[in-house]
Amino acid sequence: MSISGIIHTGQSGLISAQTQISVTSTNIANASTTGYTAKRADTATTVTGGQATGVTVVGVGNDVDKALMAEVMNATSEAAYDATMSAYMESVLSSLGNTADGSALEAATTDLMIALSDAINAGGDAASQDDVETALAAWAATLNATSAATQSARTAADQGIAEAVDEVNALLVDLDDLNRQIARANAAGQPTADLEDAQRVALEQLSRYLDVSYYKTGTGELRVYSAGGEPLLTSSPHELSYAPYGSISAAAEYEAGSGAGIGGIMVNGEDVTAKLTGGEIGALVELRDEELPALQAELDALAAGVTETLNAAANSASALPAPQSLTSAETVDPSAAFSAAGTVTVLETDANGTVTGSTDIDLSTMATYQDLIDAFDALAGISAALDGDGKLVVSADTAGHGVVLTGDGTVDADGRGLSHHLGFNNVLGGSGAADIALAATLEDQGLPVAVPASTTVGDTALAAGDTGGLAALWTALDGPIGFDAAGNLTAAETSAVAQISTIIDDFADRAETAGARAERSAGTKEALAATFDNAHGVNVDEEMARLTALEQSYQASSQILATAQDMFDSLLAMMR
Repeated sequence: MSISGIIHTGQSGLISAQTQISVTSTNIANASTTGYTAKRADTATTVTGGQATGVTVVGVGNDVDKALMAEVMNATSEAAYDATMSAYMESVLSSLGNTADGSALEAATTDLMIALSDAINAGGDAASQDDVETALAAWAATLNATSAATQSARTAADQGIAEAVDEVNALLVDLDDLNRQIARANAAGQPTADLEDAQRVALEQLSRYLDVSYYKTGTGELRVYSAGGEPLLTSSPHELSYAPYGSISAAAEYEAGSGAGIGGIMVNGEDVTAKLTGGEIGALVELRDEELPALQAELDALAAGVTETLNAAANSASALPAPQSLTSAETVDPSAAFSAAGTVTVLETDANGTVTGSTDIDLSTMATYQDLIDAFDALAGISAALDGDGKLVVSADTAGHGVVLTGDGTVDADGRGLSHHLGFNNVLGGSGAADIALAATLEDQGLPVAVPASTTVGDTALAAGDTGGLAALWTALDGPIGFDAAGNLTAAETSAVAQISTIIDDFADRAETAGARAERSAGTKEALAATFDNAHGVNVDEEMARLTALEQSYQASSQILATAQDMFDSLLAMMR
């Protein structure tokens, strides 16, 4: 080999060692940088005329395990999904309480039963009746608060969807920018490893929000799709749009493509909510549209069952003294068909509860509600008419007298007694857990505390100290109540307290399962991330050892050049 060949070989060695030292130093400097992978300067032997003449650096990069990378992406999405589900369910569970330590709903039910029991023992005096009404209002308010907490969590989830969509869009824009940079670098023959690190980090962040599938083009550009096949990043980003609903109520629902109620996540005017699964978005959608509405349905069934049972008991009784007017709970359409069987007895009583008038009405003869109104109005001493709100009001004409309904008549529409059907003596009103409250007529008409003892004129129908109505309310609350299947619960006949315990225990079990699943998936993600880091991250000890070896290589190449210089100097000296 000529002296010039030796010099060329030494120079190539110096350049190669210098490049590798630079790469190794950069690795050490970025040892704690998130997403950074250790780089290597790949070298190759230069060959001239079939003979090795030095070394050259052919590229700087890394060799990432694509299968392991895909596992990390999937684990990231699953962990984010599970963590979101667990966090929200634990938050809602905190508002429900638990059966071990006691819940507000259970406590309110127990307080109501105690108030009823105390009122019975007190002979239904005015103070004890007030206590019952206070306890009943507190029970309803507690159910309202539980429903409100559930809907607040739905609202938070809905807002979280909007925030997650914004994050997804920002990441898609970043990935699109990286695509262009990588394509340009590849076209210019420049290294892309650091850009690919940034690309991988952004893709992993995207996986946190939803399940994705992806592949790389021949130019190194990334193409990303949702797990449901919706294009998210092709030659340009397909940005999502979502308008949060605002404050969600129990009645608000998402219906795909309906354009009503809670809206969908849109891309180019198309609702793609169903195609965006997994990750935070998938969990938030499921919480908003399935998990939390299921709990709300269970609370609504609880409200409906208790309301129906207590109102049935209350409508078999009367306030004492009887109210001068009874007002229906709902509006009445006088022209609507009316079908019923049996007899209702209309009593007029004085202030002492003595019957001053008693008339039976054969309900089977009525064809419309107007017929019923006319039958009431035709009774001696009784008037009946619709008020300004369309509610039926039946009144005693004599001041100080009251109206009492009793009998065995039932209305075919719902099988209830007439008083219950019209809600004359209801104690609770509302359509569900969100708005259950004391009946609007309770304050004016009084609490139904007594059960009519006689329908004969001159007899005492309502005696002072009679607590039969209060006892009926207590028995209704303590005994089996029919609860419809709702949410995750089947239909049941059980007490109010037992049903509340079932609701709480079921949700607590699901929250516990979600928590355990979140713990497992977080562990899996951490293990895979550690595996990836061990395989592709920077090991400072290894890099330092490599740096020492490269320094020696650099010195050796320098020595080659020094030797070549000595040889050249000797040759010049000989020529002189």
